[in-house]
Amino acid sequence: MPTTFDRLFPALNPSTATGKIRNSAADFLVIEHHDMDFTESGEHLWLKIEKTHSNTAWVATQLASACKVPARQVGFAGLKDRHAITQQWFSVQLPKISDPTAIKAKLPDEVKLLEHHWHQSKIKSGQLTHNEFKLVVRDVQGDLAVIEQNIAALKQTGAPNYFGPQRFGHDLNNIQQAQDWFAGKIKVNNKKLRGLLISSARSHIFNLIVAQRIEQKVWDQVIDGDILQLDKSHSWFPASDATATELKHRLNTFDIHLTAALWGEDAVQSTAQCATLESKIASSLPAYTPGFISHRVKQDRRAMRIQAHDLTHHWQDKNLHINFMLQPGAYATSILREIIAIET
Repeated sequence: MPTTFDRLFPALNPSTATGKIRNSAADFLVIEHHDMDFTESGEHLWLKIEKTHSNTAWVATQLASACKVPARQVGFAGLKDRHAITQQWFSVQLPKISDPTAIKAKLPDEVKLLEHHWHQSKIKSGQLTHNEFKLVVRDVQGDLAVIEQNIAALKQTGAPNYFGPQRFGHDLNNIQQAQDWFAGKIKVNNKKLRGLLISSARSHIFNLIVAQRIEQKVWDQVIDGDILQLDKSHSWFPASDATATELKHRLNTFDIHLTAALWGEDAVQSTAQCATLESKIASSLPAYTPGFISHRVKQDRRAMRIQAHDLTHHWQDKNLHINFMLQPGAYATSILREIIAIET
């Protein structure tokens, strides 16, 4: 049965085949990669951690305790799935305990120290090149030939770059909570929760724009006023700066991507038909406007498409094993739902 998320933000090719993910933590393995050249000196101890059924913020507090430093001295590049086995990097500034053996002894069983290096600076948010996913979809039911066709299509066209369900909380409750907070109906004092609710509001509008362009069959076609983004970059340019033939070729080769608005208080960067479409969707959610103004949230853009790099798969009985790489900020569930209807 389609979830509320699926109804609001449809896949390109909704699948009738079904399968289950996260039967166990080992079925959802995430490995964070970066291109750091460690100095092996400095005041920041970088730790490669493998965590099981644990969220990133909790692991950060365990490291702070093990190294006897305040939590603010622990950094990480991004939040990783809780219901999974994930490998990611943390940094600890001036740890009072820096002996790896002593740190290991103080960590809970769910947290393992795999590697460590000294470096001259802390890890920054988003400081990674890509995430690697090794997933198992179990008990697949339905036409396997259609699944194979979906995988081939995914390699050819990419997938909608939706923000995943986890951005919106259980049963998408963050959407209503953000609207209530912006309207002054509730108070939100926690700084991290405030940031999460602002992100949920912007993500809601972004996902609706992508869904609308999929419905209009222009999610992968240039319309008047579009803004395009260079692959693996945050650099944009208006579609009017290039010829239609050039844009089509560069889109087909994943050199550039169409973008959609991450909404804010100021004027949207797109123009003409694109701006009209985006503004209409944002205007349909007026409850967000006071919050964007009050918190001085600025317009931004996000690519509407993601590519699963080095995607491979194989079958073991009725279980689908699938591996791929994704850019930072992209969701593995956005790839899976283009292949099969997933159940957690």
